[in-house]
Amino acid sequence: MIYFRDLFRRLRQSLRWVAAQFVLTILLILIGIAWMRLPEKHVWQVLLSLLLPLLVAISALELQAGTMRSLANNNGYRVKLIWGALSLLFWIGVAWVCWAVLDWCDDQIPQWAGYLNSQTPAHWRAKFLTFEHLSLWMSYVEWVFRWIIVPAKVIPFAITSAQSGWQVPVRRVLQLLCNWRWWLGVMIVALISELLPAHFYSADPHGTVTVQVWHVSLKLTASYLLAITGWVLLLAWAEVLFGCQKPLPESDALTELSDRLRVSRRWVGALFVWMLLYTAVRQSLLGLPDDLSWKPWILVPITLILLAAELVLQVLLARALLKDDSKRVKLIWATLAPLLWMVPPVVAFASLDSLHILALQWLLTWLVVPAVFIPFVAASTVRGVRLPWMKVLRVVVAWQWWLNVMIAAIIAELVVLISNHVFTSPSWVVMGAFNLVLMGIWILLLAWFAVLFNRDQPPANEHTAETPAPAEPPEPEKQASVRHSSPDSD
Repeated sequence: MIYFRDLFRRLRQSLRWVAAQFVLTILLILIGIAWMRLPEKHVWQVLLSLLLPLLVAISALELQAGTMRSLANNNGYRVKLIWGALSLLFWIGVAWVCWAVLDWCDDQIPQWAGYLNSQTPAHWRAKFLTFEHLSLWMSYVEWVFRWIIVPAKVIPFAITSAQSGWQVPVRRVLQLLCNWRWWLGVMIVALISELLPAHFYSADPHGTVTVQVWHVSLKLTASYLLAITGWVLLLAWAEVLFGCQKPLPESDALTELSDRLRVSRRWVGALFVWMLLYTAVRQSLLGLPDDLSWKPWILVPITLILLAAELVLQVLLARALLKDDSKRVKLIWATLAPLLWMVPPVVAFASLDSLHILALQWLLTWLVVPAVFIPFVAASTVRGVRLPWMKVLRVVVAWQWWLNVMIAAIIAELVVLISNHVFTSPSWVVMGAFNLVLMGIWILLLAWFAVLFNRDQPPANEHTAETPAPAEPPEPEKQASVRHSSPDSD
């Protein structure tokens, strides 16, 4: 009962934003429908057709961010509403990529079902693992991923980013994702708001045209009300569970990771901007006709300039993440030293192409070589060629470092597979989104190395050996004799 009491309290306090969800959402939908029917005969009509989608998107972002912030507790670390709304764009992009992957999987279900049906024995193929059964089961799995798993994982991050911007409390979100009450709420909302309206249109139409129009209008109204009600209740339920969380234990590694990323946010943003610029320029130049004689003379210098800019930005980011009290080398030597340390990995990658065992080749290419050489390359951006060998080797043999490299390699490989197979002819925007994800994986891996590299663990008896033992207090009898003694007593 405590959870539901808190739920209704939050809804009552945010009544204006809740009402705006019902009113403004349908208004924005109607504006979007009217935008598709705008003529483009005059200049003002063309300008209106260009500005109207932007205004609708901004209004929708502000509406969702305002609703999330009104339902949440104010912990004193809120960013402005505009920054909270802009941070939602990233999580909307994540959800869009997930849905694009699920759309591709939906198109592949008949092919997968037919293949699995052909590989099963004849008795199972005719009775149990039929084509219809396999297609139906795969459709159920795809529905669960689309309406339960993806929303349950993306919505908590979106809620916290609407309030805190880019400083997302990852540990609190992970604690919510481990709460069975959250998954139960997402499941109930998915069943009521998505699965139930789908049955409204399963019956065959009957009656006069007027009756059918009224039936469709009522079904659309009921579907809209169920969808918005489920969305608002899900947001409020997430905030209730966030508010009921117990205080988390301090984690030095996660706290230091967040601090180092926050200090290096300028170079992180510069690398993301560089990645978008590189993708746009590269796609634009590659889109030129091949018969142009001046194309190589433009493509090669611009590519070299962009790669040199990336090298400098990577060095500056590594120096910002590895910031400590040690003496640093100059920027020119910090840029040249990683090039020397990158020679062995390049030679190793070239020799790995001759391997015929794909699993071993993938393991060495994506795990062993990066885990061994990235610490040396990153540390050379601060110390040059005079590396602290013991600290670097301590990271190389740490199991936490190998686990981080393995997770980063698996995620990067999945991103590459999705970009190559799901999007057959992706635009530069889609390619830029995937490249941003890959860049984010690399930045997180570099930040984790900085955390492990700067975590010195002195021996437990070091302080006790250096601290002098306290002097024993004088005995009470000696204190009294010293207190009463005087020169005249002799």
